[in-house]
Amino acid sequence: MLDKVSTLGVYPAESTGEDAAKYAKKDILGKDDFLKILITELTHQDPLDPLKDRDMIAQMAQLSQLEQITQFTHSVDKFFAGFEKMMDTYRVLQASSLVGKEVKAEGVPYMEVEDGVEKLVSFKLENDADVIAEVYDSDGKLVFQERLGPQKSGIHLYRPSSHLDDGRYVVEFQAVDGEGNSVGVSVFGWEKVSEVTSENGEVKLILTDGQEKPLESVIAFR
Repeated sequence: MLDKVSTLGVYPAESTGEDAAKYAKKDILGKDDFLKILITELTHQDPLDPLKDRDMIAQMAQLSQLEQITQFTHSVDKFFAGFEKMMDTYRVLQASSLVGKEVKAEGVPYMEVEDGVEKLVSFKLENDADVIAEVYDSDGKLVFQERLGPQKSGIHLYRPSSHLDDGRYVVEFQAVDGEGNSVGVSVFGWEKVSEVTSENGEVKLILTDGQEKPLESVIAFR
């Protein structure tokens, strides 16, 4: 007599997700496997003790249930695949709306001064730290350096204390904690978006300076 066949794969309780997927793929019986087992049993059954009607009905009920589970799983997979594709399309459309606009993104160290108006950069500290700002001109020459003093973790807007002529500048930040250890600091500056790319669900902005930035790195636009 054919024992009940579980529709759940069995794998070690402490296995990783990758291991679980491997065991599940190997151990789960599909409806075709179930049908083959049933046909094999019927072919080799003892003619003097054939499968009872009641047992046959139970086996067919299991097969029907397994078919329903398989169809439901396929439906769920198709739904999430369609939903993921829809979200990818939404992100591309969202990013495309930024083409031609300026975005403030992580890793863009540029500060521009035009007619005395400064496009300020921001910096983000991982922890509380003492911060020094260094401003360089477009030729890489240090224009000035200033100590900003103790700053809390988080994002801060940097406004130079010295006058700057019109032009494009690069701003860098150095940060150390109370024990003299380096503290992670990121810079956010403005740059225009020239185009958008999308590959394997990852949307990137191409800036006019050639940098590629993920859409998630943008904190503001105008």
